[in-house]
Amino acid sequence: MPNYKVHPIDETGWRILEELQANARISFRELAKKVNLSPTAVVERVKRMESDGVIRGYCADIDARRAGYSFSALLNISANCEQPSLVIFDMVKDIPEVVSSWSITGTVDHVLEVQLPSLDFLEKLLNKLTKIGHVTTHIVLPNVARYPGKRILRAPREDPDAL
Repeated sequence: MPNYKVHPIDETGWRILEELQANARISFRELAKKVNLSPTAVVERVKRMESDGVIRGYCADIDARRAGYSFSALLNISANCEQPSLVIFDMVKDIPEVVSSWSITGTVDHVLEVQLPSLDFLEKLLNKLTKIGHVTTHIVLPNVARYPGKRILRAPREDPDAL
């Protein structure tokens, strides 16, 4: 397991991160106004968080359904091979429909999040994946209660009773 160096982030740093997560295209000038700093100070803080690896990159939030994908699914894989994560990664690395991949603990070895254009595509993907073990498929229902896009990561809370 990689050993990550933790970079302390103060309250202003977290406000900057929240604003960037909400709108990565915000100008430094507008960001500075929102967090009550000078544009120069904001640029320095953002560049430091980028070089420290806290900010890994910037990307567009795509609506997969409007882009032509019919549905999403979570695939739980219980592999029957050694080093399942390496095998699964090698198997799916060139499949762009696999948008997230997690090696997990518990009764399954791996979870894939996939965007699918059709049931035929899902069937072919399952045929490929079942060669290494059992796959349980969970279709994500397109309901209105689902959170739109990604959640914004906020400063960690020390008190679990604050839930």
